[in-house]
Amino acid sequence: MSTLTTSLLFLSAVISYSTITVSAVSVSSIVSQYGLTNSYNFTFPDQTLNSADANTWINNQWTLYNKKGVDWGNSDLVFSPDPSTSSSTIVRRQESSTSSSKSSTKSKTSSASTSSTTGTGTSTSTATTSVSSPLSTALNGQPPALRVEYPKGSYSKKTGGTQFYANPLTSSNAKVASSSGNSTTSGQYERMMLSYDVWFPTGYAWNQGGKLPGLRGGPDARGCSGGNETDGTTCFSTRLMWRSGGAGEVYAYIPTSQKGFCSQSQVTCNSDYGTSLARGSFSFVTGQWQTIQLLVVLNEVGTANGIVELWYNGIQALQFQNLVLRTSSNLNSVGGLFFSTFFGGDDQSWATPTDQFTYYRNIQLFAGAGQSNLTGAKATKSSAYLNTNLGVWSILGAVMMGLIGMSVL
Repeated sequence: MSTLTTSLLFLSAVISYSTITVSAVSVSSIVSQYGLTNSYNFTFPDQTLNSADANTWINNQWTLYNKKGVDWGNSDLVFSPDPSTSSSTIVRRQESSTSSSKSSTKSKTSSASTSSTTGTGTSTSTATTSVSSPLSTALNGQPPALRVEYPKGSYSKKTGGTQFYANPLTSSNAKVASSSGNSTTSGQYERMMLSYDVWFPTGYAWNQGGKLPGLRGGPDARGCSGGNETDGTTCFSTRLMWRSGGAGEVYAYIPTSQKGFCSQSQVTCNSDYGTSLARGSFSFVTGQWQTIQLLVVLNEVGTANGIVELWYNGIQALQFQNLVLRTSSNLNSVGGLFFSTFFGGDDQSWATPTDQFTYYRNIQLFAGAGQSNLTGAKATKSSAYLNTNLGVWSILGAVMMGLIGMSVL
């Protein structure tokens, strides 16, 4: 037998072995392993909804943070036929329209209404706004999916896509009992998993990349995105990103000062924005549903043992178990769904080259009590961080000495 034949047989055996041993895990097994005792399913309507009615549905059914509604991108949200049952991805947008707050889901024109609650009651007023409608209302036996639009030329800066924060499991702030051997320091949900299906239409133009929904936590519900870095005392966020060609990653706003953190092979730190975890460890595809499970377990304050794990179609794509997600007990829980999606990036080079859409269904949260109980290194700041701060003090010291010298002269 030739050397070449032997090598090919060996390679075939290795490939066969790899194929056999890599198998998908079930949601229930992850839930059981991590002691996630409570869950929440985001309910979907049984008919298509235009953007005005979609916002009403999300506001009323999905327990948005402090009942503040969708942050932005209201007209880029509709409930549309499942893309696997329909080839329709065209949006019908009205430049502006005004009608009563009760709008028809099948009409071509409608408007959003705004409500405000006062001590004496609720007042409602109509607003003139842009309203989007799905081109088709034919569901073909399947429930609708949530469709998000990214208008041509849009990138971050609230120009396309959408963002909102839903915390249905933590909104009551009720104490959570520990279970499955998990201890808890806060009585809150210190571990949570988000699961959802996402669809990119065939021919999707990835450009440089964009954001996808993830998890967030902490008392600051507005920070930890858009370049607002965190020191771990008030917030964290872990969204997903697609990159060029559909390469996937977890995009995290977490403290980066932990010694050796930014030098890890699967960590890409950015001093101005978020940190990429395991970029390219999996890839999104077009023209089919794909399932994401994202797990976050808060670290013990003072210990680098926080957990971020991700499964793509049931196959584990990344695992970090040595993270500092928080530096203070003020950040006492994983809050909920951070539905944040748009192209970008912070400049025009990230913009979508044409009108595009993504679709979502089967959005679920699973949560449990207990910070990470893994053994981890002591949370210490890196020498680079210390040197940076010492450098600042050195400069200030030099300035002060110069001023003193001038006064002597």
